[in-house]
Amino acid sequence: MTIPACHESTTLHRFPNGLTVAMEYLPYLHSFSAGVWIRAGSANETDAQTGLAHFLEHLLFKGTQTRNVHQLMEAIEGRGGQLNAFTSREYTCLYVKMLANHAHIGIEILADIFKNSLFGDWEKERNVILEEIASIEDTPDDHVHDLLSEFHWPDHPLGRPVSGTQQSVSALTRDDVVDFFGQWYQPENVVISIAGNFDALAVLEQIRNEFEGLRNTAVPGPCGAPAFHGGARQFERDISQVHLCMAFPGPALDSLERYTCDMLSSVLGGGSTSRLFERIREEEGLAYSIYTFYGFHRPTGMLGLYAAMAPDHFDRALDLICEELRRAGSETIPEEELDMHREQIKGNMLMALESTFTRMSRMAKSLMYYQRIVPIEEVLANFEAVTQADIQAMAQKTFTKDRCAMVVLGPGKDLAARRIAL
Repeated sequence: MTIPACHESTTLHRFPNGLTVAMEYLPYLHSFSAGVWIRAGSANETDAQTGLAHFLEHLLFKGTQTRNVHQLMEAIEGRGGQLNAFTSREYTCLYVKMLANHAHIGIEILADIFKNSLFGDWEKERNVILEEIASIEDTPDDHVHDLLSEFHWPDHPLGRPVSGTQQSVSALTRDDVVDFFGQWYQPENVVISIAGNFDALAVLEQIRNEFEGLRNTAVPGPCGAPAFHGGARQFERDISQVHLCMAFPGPALDSLERYTCDMLSSVLGGGSTSRLFERIREEEGLAYSIYTFYGFHRPTGMLGLYAAMAPDHFDRALDLICEELRRAGSETIPEEELDMHREQIKGNMLMALESTFTRMSRMAKSLMYYQRIVPIEEVLANFEAVTQADIQAMAQKTFTKDRCAMVVLGPGKDLAARRIAL
């Protein structure tokens, strides 16, 4: 069944088994990106399964019934393309990027991986993932984000590291992977998205031949919302800098408030013209890296802040950070400043859409979360609708001490006991 889409160059197709295909034809390009997206990530794991979705993603590339790992990669890279995958908290994506005349090969390889993987090289790949986890733990500016998620969303899959832990990954079995695949990798839980230059009729027919025959079984429901846990905690480590992460509850992905949250994040720490960057780095010279970030998920969201500084600068930097957070709620942001950040967001979004991978990803995520392709004009209009009063009201609601979770990774003692002046 073909479903009307939001643009004349975009079509949607839904097969009887529940699988959805999104296609955007861009004839002026030389390449295309295609992805198989599965609505399953670390948020779908139990405590004992932590890291399982990511482990499965790795194993999918370790050979099929007809191709070994070298042949899979050679089929794509030997034609100038790229074959890769990634796992997030709420989805997994397998994708190719190739020249237009190789579209049939890209689709064939994605289908082979999805349908015929042997989940081979089990112990070897476990060791690779354990090394990946170790590399994250050895990188403080990455590791502190995992520590923060575990702290503010405790005992919930959204708070666990996507890659898992040394202990959890060491305990996983091949049966765990096979069961997880059978449970979540069902046609109704899959979106195939393609953007760029390709023969749309030929590619759709190929996808139909490869995927329409797959039988579908119902998938479990999504996880519930986690309870946000505030407070502060320090993880002592003998390194040169103190790595600070703060989190505050934020809107869920389906809330229009996420546009206000995105704007507030940009104003505070979205780039070199943001308030925290100018105050902490440019004016005071207390840190090299400082920024805000956010995570919007199905059941909940969060707004976060990261900074790294010398231990001697920690107290001063924390005081100034809290001062800027308070100021966002006590003062109305000047219209000129708000418009500048609105233009930054819009510019970054529109320029990113010059990439076939970004366009392919946007269609897939839009379908997974909203069951439709949200027009870019609608997204831009939602950012245009954010007002000065919206920003101030969100800052007032968000930046309170009882809604703050703070994690500190680095040398020194009792840093987490410092006063959070909110």
